Amino acid sequence: MKKHTHLCTLLLVLLALVLLLASCSASTKADGGAMEDVKNELYGEEIAPGVGNTGKPDTDQEGTDLTDASNRKIIKTFEISAETKDYPAAIEALDTLIAQYGGYVESSSSTNKSLKNSSDTYTRHASYTIRIPAEQADAFVGSMGNMLNVTNTRSFVEDVSETYYSIEARLEELLAERDSLIDILDTDKTKQDYQLWLTVTQRLSEIRQQIAVYQGQLDRYDSKVAYSTVHLNINEVIAYSATGQDNRFGSRLQAAFSNGWNGFVIGLGNFAIWFAEALPTLLLLGGLATGIFFFIRAQIRKKKRKKSEQTRDQ
Repeated sequence: MKKHTHLCTLLLVLLALVLLLASCSASTKADGGAMEDVKNELYGEEIAPGVGNTGKPDTDQEGTDLTDASNRKIIKTFEISAETKDYPAAIEALDTLIAQYGGYVESSSSTNKSLKNSSDTYTRHASYTIRIPAEQADAFVGSMGNMLNVTNTRSFVEDVSETYYSIEARLEELLAERDSLIDILDTDKTKQDYQLWLTVTQRLSEIRQQIAVYQGQLDRYDSKVAYSTVHLNINEVIAYSATGQDNRFGSRLQAAFSNGWNGFVIGLGNFAIWFAEALPTLLLLGGLATGIFFFIRAQIRKKKRKKSEQTRDQ
């Protein structure tokens, strides 16, 4: 009887051990499943559609058709050097022209010095950085010749389409990931698990910083694409520089005579300005020289008179 009692007790202990092990195994599987759910929420497809477990964009996403000219992102820049004989009128006309084409002055600088004696041009000079709507930029540059003597024009075109759309695609992925993280923050599981909440919050902060950077880049590109940039330098001159070259003998002879005559007029004008500026000094030096001359002549006459008197007395 005692043997049967011991045997039953042993069987009950073994049964209790089996039930305990089974319970632990079930608990472990449940915890593992919960952790797997958290990982899926943090790193699965819910966060960023189109981004796999490797974090790289799917290559089969449909992109923008860059063969369509209307989809391309083109940045145009112009550099213009010009001259004017009437500086104030040219500046006023330029302001009117900019407003007419819907542009604005991004930056400007100017110098307003007087004519130099040794120079044949005025030193008044202005530099502008002008932003003009891209569709009006060519017409605006073409209108420069109506009010200025344009001596040099250069244009540059930069196609930033691929870079632009790559940034745009990455921004869309980040925005989708941001929205998913915000949804995860609102779940009861995140609210009850501090470590999960902290991980999601840190990732959300990183995503928002990246979004701000990419959005700033797109905004700068949009501004440069929508408004072309014109760098304009204006110099005030007395005579315009030749803007074209004609190799025919008659044209060259005429240009040489015109340049020679302009040089003579400019030289004469420079001499007149120099003489007017130096006249007070010349008058002062002339008066001083005249005074010294008469003083020396008086001294010489005095000595001669004295010598003549001494000779008479002897």
